[in-house]
Amino acid sequence: MQSFNDNPALRAQLESQVDFMTEFTQRAYDAIRQLSDINLKLARQSTESALYAGRELLSCSDPARFIETAMKQVPPANERMRVYQQQLLGIITGAQQDFTRAAEARIPDASLYARAAADAAGDVARQAAAGNVAVSGSASGSAQPGGDWPDHDNASGATH
Repeated sequence: MQSFNDNPALRAQLESQVDFMTEFTQRAYDAIRQLSDINLKLARQSTESALYAGRELLSCSDPARFIETAMKQVPPANERMRVYQQQLLGIITGAQQDFTRAAEARIPDASLYARAAADAAGDVARQAAAGNVAVSGSASGSAQPGGDWPDHDNASGATH
């Protein structure tokens, strides 16, 4: 039976799969890095804003001024969350586009390599049927338990 190194079609198919997974992983890493960046930015801004608001509220002696100062903190917080949501949506959309482009770029190669690997497997099977390649198992044609012969008792045609 041919080994991995002797079958260029199988080798090309596996290399294509590894290349795709490498590219997919790199794009996922980039998206996670961007997500971490905006999360840290939001955390810093929120912490700074909370410290500033706390100082302002502690300096208030009048309850009306306290409420007014507290209410002034709401619009900037809302704006931070709006910007964060826009950035988050941009990252998710960009990652989805990157994943789609990567997959679409690999589909023609993958189908070509898969077809070549299937052809190579068919060649090996034809050689085995002709007796040119050593195949393990019984050559008498009788079905062995656990062998590769179809189970004629099973209506679905499943093999052992």
